Amino acid sequence: MAEEINFLDLAALSKISPDTVVEKYGGLINSSFFDASNILGTLKLKGLIDFSTIFAGQNAIKVTGAGKQLLDEASAKAAGTFDELDFAIISQLSASKRTLQELTGLVNLRPTDLALHIYKLVQQQYVSYTIRNGNLDITLTEKGFLQAKAGMPKPEASQEQQAAQSAAPTAVTPAIVQSQEMQQNQPAAANGTQGISGGTLQDLTMAAPSKGNTKTIAIVVAIVLVIIALLVLRQEGLLSTVGL
Repeated sequence: MAEEINFLDLAALSKISPDTVVEKYGGLINSSFFDASNILGTLKLKGLIDFSTIFAGQNAIKVTGAGKQLLDEASAKAAGTFDELDFAIISQLSASKRTLQELTGLVNLRPTDLALHIYKLVQQQYVSYTIRNGNLDITLTEKGFLQAKAGMPKPEASQEQQAAQSAAPTAVTPAIVQSQEMQQNQPAAANGTQGISGGTLQDLTMAAPSKGNTKTIAIVVAIVLVIIALLVLRQEGLLSTVGL
């Protein structure tokens, strides 16, 4: 019988308190005694409530174990986050679908699951409902209307994801700095190469010599030193002595 439970059953069941009696139940759901009795009879057939009959007195309504389990399940569902199925329901309500029969046919969901989600939307103030003369009418609240127009909300990041996102920039900072330094050094290296290739002889001399250039410079320096020495000896008259 659990598959046949719908939101009207869940809404009617949630109105029952420990001191609720059959004779006054109609006032709780804005319905006549006859309509309220039909709803209570349906709840009893589905095993959600029972009656304690008192002769010549009022008949108390007792929620069964199955009824309490359904209410607990609805409360747990109401504490969940807004999901795609909830959005599908408020989207249909936004398109002027107000009766439970219309929603059941359009969403094409098991009646019990649909009932739990509508109860969740009511508790989270996306949806409101009224019961009058045994009929159920469901409408959007302002919050539900704005959410239906805004679309499916983005999921919130968990605390672990937020911590990882905040730590990510610190982890990549050294790599970014290194990349910037490389970009700054590349133009300098290019300018240095251009200066050597297009510079004067003096620039080439000042540049770091290779092995071949070092040997050539040494020979030139040696020849210059020999010539200077010969000139000095000639001036001192020593060249005639040695026969030069």
